[in-house]
Amino acid sequence: MKKITLLLCAGMFSLGLNAQEVSEDFDAGLPAGWMTVVNTGTCDWFNGADMPTGPDFATPAMYFDDDACGSGADASNVTLMSDVYDLSATDGDLVITYDVAFQEVASGDTFVTEWFDGAAWNVLATYDTDLPEILSESFNPSGITNADFQMRWTYDDGAGAWGWHGAVDNFTLDFNVLSTDDNQIAGFSMYPNPANDVVTVKAQNEIQNVTFFNILGQKVLEVAPNALSQEINVAALKAGVYVVNVTSDEQVGSYRLIKQ
Repeated sequence: MKKITLLLCAGMFSLGLNAQEVSEDFDAGLPAGWMTVVNTGTCDWFNGADMPTGPDFATPAMYFDDDACGSGADASNVTLMSDVYDLSATDGDLVITYDVAFQEVASGDTFVTEWFDGAAWNVLATYDTDLPEILSESFNPSGITNADFQMRWTYDDGAGAWGWHGAVDNFTLDFNVLSTDDNQIAGFSMYPNPANDVVTVKAQNEIQNVTFFNILGQKVLEVAPNALSQEINVAALKAGVYVVNVTSDEQVGSYRLIKQ
């Protein structure tokens, strides 16, 4: 875990980045929340370490064996879908790793890795030539803070061409969850959270100041309600996570706001 302490003119607050990791090794088969989808054809994914050809895995992986479909089989297009991961409270800095194997018989087979940003699928990697060894991949996309992040791997045998296999093992997802120090004001509330256009702040005592900081510690919005409650327009803020410093009756609290 790493921690960043930011000293600003509005006061000092601590923004913690709590490192977390999701890891799936497929040793026990398809993990909970994962699924396989047969888009076309009749064949499905296998779990095992012994590949049809080329290098084998040391431990069981998820793989599609196109050769096992048999001669004259329908065209195969199959997808391995990960669980859904909520990254809305992260700093957007993501590390995706996995081991991959791919072997083809003739040109036309493809094995594509994609990630879901909440609205559309984005290509992370495409494999269309033989991998002489099992490849350990690592990607570091940034700015990913959607609540329904997902991964998928799709094998396509090229409209029914004879192919070998595509395989995945040792998937990990590393990210930092934002947190503020336990510095709260009794009776204070801020809603809705996540917010789109307007957020309401409310306290038992007069609220003197509300200041918004982005994850870099830059002040992006400041309001002086001098009231027990106020609606604050946050429509101009970019989507992401913000730390909100609140001063009420000489108390200072730090809160996390997700702007959608």
